[in-house]
Parts: sequence; structure tokens; C-alpha cells
Amino acid sequence: MMSNHLKFINLAHDIASKNLGKTFPNPSVGCIISKNNRIISRGVTSSTGRPHAEEIALKKAGKKSAGATMYVTLEPCFHSSQNGSCTDQILRSGIKEVYISCIDQDPRTKNKSINKLKRNKIKVIIGIQKDKTLSTNNFFFKSLLNKKPFTKVKMAISSDDKIAWSNYQSKWISNSKSRKYVHDLRSKTQAILTTSKTILKDNPRFTVRKNNKIIKYLNVVVIDKNLNTPLNTKLLKNLHERRVIIVTSKNNPRSQKFKQLGCEVLEMKIENNKLNLKKIFTHLYKLKISDLLVEAGGILFADLIKNKLVNEIHLFRAPIIIGEKGIPVIEGNTLKNIKKKLIETIKFEDNLYSKYKVN
Repeated sequence: MMSNHLKFINLAHDIASKNLGKTFPNPSVGCIISKNNRIISRGVTSSTGRPHAEEIALKKAGKKSAGATMYVTLEPCFHSSQNGSCTDQILRSGIKEVYISCIDQDPRTKNKSINKLKRNKIKVIIGIQKDKTLSTNNFFFKSLLNKKPFTKVKMAISSDDKIAWSNYQSKWISNSKSRKYVHDLRSKTQAILTTSKTILKDNPRFTVRKNNKIIKYLNVVVIDKNLNTPLNTKLLKNLHERRVIIVTSKNNPRSQKFKQLGCEVLEMKIENNKLNLKKIFTHLYKLKISDLLVEAGGILFADLIKNKLVNEIHLFRAPIIIGEKGIPVIEGNTLKNIKKKLIETIKFEDNLYSKYKVN
């Protein structure tokens, strides 16, 4: 019998995982409702975060929910969704038992829904495939705990740990298959974190492309102390498609021009001739940015490491030597000095992708 329960909870995890990147800042949750060991409905968190997975599955099942079993990857919400809390909707539906992979750490819900279901004589089983929920929604749990965005640094590097030649002439270090995988990483990301230096050098679009077609314009946070970002840069061409948050110093006269274009401008106090990254991250979390992919140079990477703001490092290593005059992957430091744990590797022809856990 347990094999069926495992099968259904794994299916709920599959649909949650495939939906990752579409629900920010909410977690991606999957839900299956079964009766007599047959699936009668399924649901996954909608792209706006509402309605929730359970709400969608219950609506699809209708009256068939009476006496059925629900499998959900995260504790149903205790606070209100579109038609009351998911917990109250479960109680109204006649569901007789609920399998929950993981307790929600949001204090609005944590254990409250489970206790209410139990008080109302619903059988509740907790913990099956908990690690899958934690893995899929790592950004959610980490950002909720630390009150700052979950942050991944992505770098293409040479075999001698350089990211560019001294003249920045070469655009690509990694191969086309690595770059294709980067778009997969981007598709599961809420926002890019970059600098005005990177924008001036590369004029990036920061999109997700598939078969050479743009399928997503990513939200972008630009650290730009002196507001050097050009107003005609590619990034600012599609502001109706995405959020662009410019972080700059207070009382910059150019701020108004960016606001008029449709950018959000976050003005911060200069400390020791720098913008305070920890304070920036606290503000970004308040602006509902809970997940960042860093695409910039070695200076920002070094500052993020120094401030203990990096959760993951994604490296694409190519078999080329740039030499000692090249631009280092991390300014004033080395990758070897960073305490990290290797959690995944993939070969993309002659490129090696490595994913590391840092904090």
C-alpha cells in the first residue's frame, strides 16, 4: 500500500519541480487527489502564486473529493487563499486523509494547518519525501529563514580560474551547450543581480531563450552607485515585461530619469565609498525578491563572499588557459579558499559544470 502513497507523492513532486521558476516569491507546490488508488485530480501553484495547488486540485475534483486522499508537497496554507485557507477548503471537501511532505516554515501556517486537520478527525501523515520539497523550494526556505534573497553565483571560467582576457575581447568562454544550460538556470530564477560595469561592458538583455526565441524577460537588480547605466541599454527596452530595480546612492540627480522610464530606484546611503550589500539584500527581500542569480564580475563575487551572501556557486569550466594577466574569477581571493561543498557535476562536451553549496 505504501508504494501507492509514494507513487502519488512523487507525482506531486514532479509537477511542483516542473513548475519551479513560475511562482516567485511563493514556493512551487504540487498536489494530487486520489480515490480508490486512482488519481481524480491534480494541481500546482499558479503563476501568480494564487490559487494554490490544493485549491486548484479540489476545484477540479468537485464532489469526488469526499472520502478521497490528498498528497501535497508542502503543508496547506492556514492563511487565506482565494476561497478561504486551503485547510478550510480541505475540511469542506470531505477529504479523509492528507499526506504532507514538509511542514511550512511560514509562521502564518507552520503546524497550524496540520493541527487543525487533526482536530477535525482528518488523518495526517507527514514527512514522506520531505527532502524533495526542501530541494525544489530551497530558495523559499532559505530566504524565509534569513530574510534575504537566496543567491546563486554563475561564472564561466578557464582552467586557470579566469573569466576574461585583460582586454575583455572574448565574449564567450563556455561552449554552446553550457550556455543553453544557463538559460535553464535562468528560467528557474526570480531575478538577475548585476552591476553597471557588466551592463556597460556587455550590454546584456538578460532573457531566457529557447530555440533562439525569447520566452522570458528576467527581473534585474543593478548595483550602480553612480548611475552609470546608459538609458538606451538593451535592459531598459522591455520594462513592460519585467521589473528593473536600480540600486544607487542617495540624492543622485539622474534617479528621476530612470523612474520615468519605469525602473524602481532604491536609494541607499554610501558607506566606506560603497553600497552596503547586506542592507541591499534586506531591502530586496522586503520588495519580495527571494531568489537571485548573479551575473557579474569578480569584484561583486568577492564582495558577496566577504559578506556571506552566497548560497550556491555554479561554475562552467572550459579547457582553455588565459594566463596570469587575465581577469580573475574572484577579485583578491581564490575559489580554493571558499568553503564549499560539491553537489552536482555535468559534462557539456569539453566543458565541466559544477554546482556547489556555500551557505
